[in-house]
Amino acid sequence: MSDRTVFVLDVSGSMAGAKAQTLHLQTVRFIERISDGNSVGIVLFNGKAWTVHGLTRLATREIRNAIIASVPQTGSGSTDIRAGIMEGLSAFSRAGVSTVGANMFLVSDGGHCCGNPDYVSDVLPHLSQAQVRVVCVAIGSSADPHLERLSHETKGTVYNISRVGADSKEMIARIMEAAMQEVITSKEMAEVVTISVVNEILTIDDSTDSAEIQVPIDPDIGRNTQIQVRSEDIKFIDIDITSPSGTTYSTNGGQVLKRLELKQCQQYMDETEPGVWLIKLNKHCGQAVRAHVKVESEATGVNAIQMNVQLRAPEADCPPIIVCTLSKANEPVVGAVVTATVDRPNETQTELPLNNYYEGFYYGYYTDYSGTGRYNVSVLATNSGNSTNWKASSFQIKDYQPSQLPSGDHFQELLLSNAFGGMRINSTSNGQAAGGTSASGQPTSFTSTSTKVTMISYLSSIKETSVEEVNSYQRRLDDINSKINLAKLVNDS
Repeated sequence: MSDRTVFVLDVSGSMAGAKAQTLHLQTVRFIERISDGNSVGIVLFNGKAWTVHGLTRLATREIRNAIIASVPQTGSGSTDIRAGIMEGLSAFSRAGVSTVGANMFLVSDGGHCCGNPDYVSDVLPHLSQAQVRVVCVAIGSSADPHLERLSHETKGTVYNISRVGADSKEMIARIMEAAMQEVITSKEMAEVVTISVVNEILTIDDSTDSAEIQVPIDPDIGRNTQIQVRSEDIKFIDIDITSPSGTTYSTNGGQVLKRLELKQCQQYMDETEPGVWLIKLNKHCGQAVRAHVKVESEATGVNAIQMNVQLRAPEADCPPIIVCTLSKANEPVVGAVVTATVDRPNETQTELPLNNYYEGFYYGYYTDYSGTGRYNVSVLATNSGNSTNWKASSFQIKDYQPSQLPSGDHFQELLLSNAFGGMRINSTSNGQAAGGTSASGQPTSFTSTSTKVTMISYLSSIKETSVEEVNSYQRRLDDINSKINLAKLVNDS
């Protein structure tokens, strides 16, 4: 069945400016790239809600243009989230399509301020009956605190944008894109594994004319590679992409497509030469510019190591849990160094080593609160000096402060209750996890130091990894490896 997505977009007064402009641009980009045969509708809300484009199957250029023309660029009025959701459901109903598995993409930057404050209880029975999933983007610190419950109950996700403004449009766009990717679930895309090799924000300051980024393409990936450079100042930027063998593709040469209306440059390759590619951004203006560089490629086989991250919200007897699995051909990878970076509501960051390990799961309990609000999480996994980030959405802290961590077997009990069922990986029948993990949860072997960890990555961390950090991770890996080899020698003797 094709995708059916209704965008439910906040156009209240607080959305005016950079937020509305970036939302418009990202929605247009989404509509441009979603495949023919899928259906899209647009609902707007402020103090009321209305449909500006009914749910329509994408089939022609004219249809896409009509939907794009209905996407707002400004806002006014108050905020009635309930009205937006109910109008979104009505858009599905008027189109006469099945709603089972359909998506509602809700964006808002304010609290619900019309009618019943507990609007979630009002709309959940309707959403549950329709079996519609709600994916939310919460913009700013004033975004409604009940979006987590709304998305959790419908098996969706909340993506949080804490810092907003004209100078952070690329960052807002990157998070919005990650959220929109979640609703692209066509049959074709569900059958392939897409690896995000690079997902970074680059700044070319006013003292230089260019910036470069190296892109390693493993032999295990390289199909249907897309290189995208997006910027509010794309008209001042030219791109040169150089392959490992020296072939150059550029905007000036016409090989790299520049689309000013989408503020992006894009290069697509069916097959990509393995090795280190170089992307160079050249600016021709006197001001500093920022650009979002993203490189995605599909796996060519089962050898690409995949990463999955989940968050478990705080409970009465347990703080939030951040959980990560690394797997290769559905078997666990052990010995990696995994660290979570948490963006706190007061715009500071803390790090949490996920140094608890059990049957293929790296995990840690987060307690370093800075107050109430949403906490964004990204996870960095490092092996053999290579590192990749994955953005894992957010959890919310209200008035909860646990006095102590749960017992040592709490995580195992959660696994037995299938709390992380979507992350399960294979184990051998003798009680030892494939990949060398003992039944006690201790790794008994280390991934070869020649193996590069390449992981699924939907959105990388705001924080860039320094050379010093990578070297520090490598030293820790070497230490772990030495201890494991020493233990083997003792056992063999």
